Amino acid sequence: MKYSVVAGKYVRALLLVAKKYNKIEEYRVLLQLLSEIYTHFSVFLSNPTEKLQKKLEVIKITFDEVLGKNSKIKYDEIFQRFVEIVFENKRQKYIPQMASLFKYAAIEVENKIPVKVVSATDLTKDEEKVLREFVQKYTNKEPVFEKEIDSSLIAGVVIEFAGKKLDVSIKGRLEKIGREVFSLRKG
Repeated sequence: MKYSVVAGKYVRALLLVAKKYNKIEEYRVLLQLLSEIYTHFSVFLSNPTEKLQKKLEVIKITFDEVLGKNSKIKYDEIFQRFVEIVFENKRQKYIPQMASLFKYAAIEVENKIPVKVVSATDLTKDEEKVLREFVQKYTNKEPVFEKEIDSSLIAGVVIEFAGKKLDVSIKGRLEKIGREVFSLRKG
């Protein structure tokens, strides 16, 4: 996904504030929720004939309903002001990009690295530990796994991080053998 420069500027600003107040994870969750609210109510929230205050009121009410009174995560004044600025500047169409970008930027700020893990079945605790140690040894960073199941792999995993892809699945090995056999027949 290609990110907008506009989304990047808003994310950097929110990340600076989140870091200062030690609320990186909380704001990541709030921004993801804002993205879902925007997606659900996009027709209303993008309507130029609706008043700004009405839009902000709907967002606040929705946050209060979704988070509830007992939630540890709060729609605080700082995040509320961020939302106001986004809408005042008519940048709401970038909210989904902001949520996605913030997630990855927050990982990097915390000296972690995103790692995509595709496996044939759910990983066991031991398998996850081995992958965690491998990534830490290779990058000196704590991995944050994004897991996906793909039964067509038969067995094994495919991991992607730091611009590298490592395929240790049965499907990957069979495809490699097929390419080698095909190249021998050509030569």
